[in-house]
Amino acid sequence: MTDLQNAIRNLQLNNKLVILRTCGNDRQKELLVALAKDYTTVDMSLPNLRLQVEQNPRLFLSSLRLPVYLANLQYTPSLLPALLSGGVPLAKVLVSCSQSYYLEALAGQQETRKVVFGDLPLPQADELNEPFAPTAACLANLRQKQQEVFTAVLWGTWDGCSEELGAYISGLVQREIMEQTTVSDAMKFYRFLCVAASMTGTVVNYSRLCSGVGITAPTAKQWLQFLAGTGMVYLLQPLGSLGSKRMVKAPKLYFRDTGAAAQLLQIGDVKTLVQSFYLKNLFDNYVLNRLRESYLRQGKRARMMFYQDSNYKEISLILRVDGVLYPVNICKDGYSVRKVQKSFELLRGYAAEHGAALGSGCVIGTGGEIKLLADNLYYLPAEYV
Repeated sequence: MTDLQNAIRNLQLNNKLVILRTCGNDRQKELLVALAKDYTTVDMSLPNLRLQVEQNPRLFLSSLRLPVYLANLQYTPSLLPALLSGGVPLAKVLVSCSQSYYLEALAGQQETRKVVFGDLPLPQADELNEPFAPTAACLANLRQKQQEVFTAVLWGTWDGCSEELGAYISGLVQREIMEQTTVSDAMKFYRFLCVAASMTGTVVNYSRLCSGVGITAPTAKQWLQFLAGTGMVYLLQPLGSLGSKRMVKAPKLYFRDTGAAAQLLQIGDVKTLVQSFYLKNLFDNYVLNRLRESYLRQGKRARMMFYQDSNYKEISLILRVDGVLYPVNICKDGYSVRKVQKSFELLRGYAAEHGAALGSGCVIGTGGEIKLLADNLYYLPAEYV
């Protein structure tokens, strides 16, 4: 918590407007309350406040008692340009939202250097002692989780409570999608969610999204952006050009919480999960979530990418931290050290070209112990993540 608070404060002191995005998870509210304990809270979902903003956003801002925490800014997106146009010290403003699609579009029309969007960490995301990087020091500090990995994949952060998980999904569709976007068909969007869940951990395929739901390609792209705007999913971008390699250019789709993806795929117990066609992808998603959350907990956003080419060479995750590239392969079903080394070596030229160093790599699998596989290549069981 202290690390996150310090990171937010440093951004504010550098004249940044910090917009924290929740993902519809009610248990994140406790974290927001703690972060905003010294602020005057103003809930922008209240109809009377929304009317005031609609009539005169600048007058509304001048009436606020600073420092102020503006909750649910997605209800009054027109307030964002007024905030950024000056008159209110950004060091004394904290903002949260649960749907960032329209806010990001508005920020893109303004001075975007002043806006920082950040996802709040999820419950149970504080078990990693530091932001993950596959270095000897970081791996030595990892401690074993108490929960068995596949159980953690199945339930995500929901502790086996399917009723709460179901309510979260239906509430997200109703509150954050139906009420705040142009989507008007709840059942069709729910089918869209289910098809998206079947793609978790894979490259986005818009044709499949369209055919599985009965919508056009532009609609599929917009709905996916709406979904990403809630924070329920995120899109992992591919590495830029790498010589003459024919590389995948579309992003990969990941659910912020694997419990939600499993629920949408109608996977209700560990036995079904282990036998499921989707096990590998959900496992990949879970591991990536854990590594990503280790940065969010400290208010940091690591640059994360992946590599995949037409020759089936793949690097599950590439972290760029402080000018160093760290490659990570997530392998549920075994791996070849030689092939992993060969794929990681592809990054050496890219690193030099982009002013970065190539750091140590890591393979994350199931079972076993942390060990050194080869020079600058480690093995890490997912149980320790």
